[in-house]
Amino acid sequence: MKKQRLLVEQSEWLYRRSYSLPLKNYMNPDGTATSRVFKLREKDGGELSVDVKSKTTSEISIGDSSKYMLFEIANQDILDTDLLTYHDPCTLETHGYVNVAHAVIVGMAIDDDMTPGLLARRSKRVVL
Repeated sequence: MKKQRLLVEQSEWLYRRSYSLPLKNYMNPDGTATSRVFKLREKDGGELSVDVKSKTTSEISIGDSSKYMLFEIANQDILDTDLLTYHDPCTLETHGYVNVAHAVIVGMAIDDDMTPGLLARRSKRVVL
């Protein structure tokens, strides 16, 4: 039986973690993410993982800052692109680790090249 997920509040902010190298593949000169950061991959199963900012810290969300960087985006920006964000906490039983802030962005197609670019332009890098 699949668990019921709740929508993330419109006023929330989201963290999206990205690899940091090679830098030009993941960050534009103005500090926004490239579309690659928000692009679905086959292994994502149609759901883009993010963290709800109010349920975590930037340090926890980024994990290893030597390998990753962090971007933030308003959930309103997700909703404005006709996508939805569901709170989807990770548990030991479901994912093998615990992340109470985990959420997923749904509604984007794997071959969508426009939406990841729109989201990337609306994001901002979180400097730790």
